[in-house]
Amino acid sequence: MNVTQPTLGPQLPPPRVGAIVDPSGVTWFGGQTHSFAGQAWLVIQFALKDFKIRYTSSALGYTWSVVNPLMFFGLYYVVFSVFMRFPIANYVSFLLLSVVLWNFFAEASANGTAALVARADILGKMVLPRQVVVYAALLSASLTFLINLIVLLAVLWATGTRLGLPAICFPLLLFDLVALTLGTALLLSPLFVHFRDVGYLWNIALQAGFWMTPIIYSEDMIPPAWRYLFWCNPLARIVGDSRRALVYGLWPGPRGLVITTLMALAVYTVGAATFRRLQARVVEHL
Repeated sequence: MNVTQPTLGPQLPPPRVGAIVDPSGVTWFGGQTHSFAGQAWLVIQFALKDFKIRYTSSALGYTWSVVNPLMFFGLYYVVFSVFMRFPIANYVSFLLLSVVLWNFFAEASANGTAALVARADILGKMVLPRQVVVYAALLSASLTFLINLIVLLAVLWATGTRLGLPAICFPLLLFDLVALTLGTALLLSPLFVHFRDVGYLWNIALQAGFWMTPIIYSEDMIPPAWRYLFWCNPLARIVGDSRRALVYGLWPGPRGLVITTLMALAVYTVGAATFRRLQARVVEHL
C-alpha cells in the first residue's frame, strides 16, 4: 500500500546557479547574482545596511560622519597653524582636503580588509561572490566620503577659494584614489582571513603612513634627499595633485597624472589577482 506524504506548503523550484539562498530557502535577486546587475544590487544593499547600522544607536546619527573628520581637522589646525605655524597659504582648505582624502583611504581600506571576516556568517550560509562584501565596505565608506566632500566644498567657498579650470583633474584623481583603495582591500582581505596579524600590521601601517604622507605638511617641506619617498607613494601624489587643482588652481603635471593612474591601476590589478587566487578557500578559514 502506497502512502502519500502530505506537503506542508507549495513546493519551490531549486535555486538557479549563482543564486543567493538564505537558510529559510529564499532566493535573492532572481538567481542572477553572478551578473553585473546582481552584484551591483548586492553591493548597494550591503553598503546601505552597514551605513545605517553604524549610526543607528548614536544620538547624533549621521552627523558623526561629519563631526569625526572635523574634530581631527580642528586639532591638527590648532597644533600646526597656531602653535607650530606652518608657512602654508590657505592652510584651512589645504589641511581639510588632505584629511578628507586620507580618512577615506584609511577607513575604506581597513573596513575592506576585515570585510570577509565581518561577513563570515553570511558567506558561510549563502552562496554569493565573495568580492561583493569588499566592494560594499568601500561603498559604505564612500557615502561618508561624499558627505565630507560636500563639507569641503562649503569650506572652500567660505575661505574664498574658487574652483578654477584645473579642478577638472579632480575626478581623475578620485578614480585613482578609489582604484588604489579597492586594490589594497582586495589584496589584504583574503590574507587577513588566513593571517589575522594582517589587520594589526595594516593599522600600524596606516598610523605610520599618515605621518609619512604629506597630509598636514607640504611636500616642499621634505628634504630633497628624501623626496623620492613622496613620488613613490601613489596616495601622496593623489593628495598633492588634488591640493594643487582644488586649493591653488594649478594644473598638475600631465606626466605625473599618468604615472599616478598607472600606479593606482597596478595596485588594483595585483589586489584583484591575489583575491581571485585566494578566494576559493576563504570560507574554510572563516
